[in-house]
Amino acid sequence: MGKLIECFGKIAEKPYHFRLTDTNVYSIEEVCYYVYNNIYIIQEEIFDSAFTVWLRDELNMDIVADKVDSMRNDKNNLKDIVVTICCSCDYYDEEQINELIGIMDAIADLSKWEKAKIKADNYCRFGSYEKAIEEYTQILGTDDMLNATEEDYGAVYHNMGTAFCGMGSFIKASDSFEHAYEKNRKEESLRSYFYALKLTGDKKLFDKGVKKFDIDIKILNNIMEDFAKTDEETRNSKEIRRIMKLEGIMKAGYVEEYYEKVGNYINQWKEAYRNEIVTGIRYK
Repeated sequence: MGKLIECFGKIAEKPYHFRLTDTNVYSIEEVCYYVYNNIYIIQEEIFDSAFTVWLRDELNMDIVADKVDSMRNDKNNLKDIVVTICCSCDYYDEEQINELIGIMDAIADLSKWEKAKIKADNYCRFGSYEKAIEEYTQILGTDDMLNATEEDYGAVYHNMGTAFCGMGSFIKASDSFEHAYEKNRKEESLRSYFYALKLTGDKKLFDKGVKKFDIDIKILNNIMEDFAKTDEETRNSKEIRRIMKLEGIMKAGYVEEYYEKVGNYINQWKEAYRNEIVTGIRYK
């Protein structure tokens, strides 16, 4: 969990795994801590039957598990389930639980597409890029977006572009950022558009983008300077240096070991590089 949590209840032998954030919890106190600090990503499906089975089998919390099952089956809202879980131990006081309730009430007042965007953004934040893109696509096709502003559309397209960057699909990312800038006219989306174009390695496509938006040369130079700085930092990262050291392994004749390490390092480097890009191209 990354934090020392005092637990008064039973400690599970087998942890419960929250898949989205790849987090293991071993106690009801850790569950409460997780919920409190991740309230914006909490969805009803997190507290599924597997969760209540874990409560029963590992923590002997049959009564709480029965309540959660009943509320889920009766289509009770998420707030009731969260309050039930957080009130099952004394880790958080009444004021803190009421704070959670206030946040969930604010989320409940959002439109369907805004709730869906929170879900998609969290998929993107935790590296589930394909799921994020699927959600963004559904959002853009829903009738609920008919009342959205141009800036709202731009935010969805921008974040979809970020997800495509995370997957290394830079042409699709550039298309998304292009739509975003056409909607919101924000420099952040424009910068991301040219970053993505640069990453495609297609100079003609890049030049076409410059011509289309008639970018001031000073702004363009600034964008490219920032890109070059990020690119240089990434290329000088430890992942790249490790790959360069493999030359000695190859020369020594350890061919099988060489290719195995190359494959592992390249995959790690790609992931690190994409993370750098996603960090630089922040979602809205």
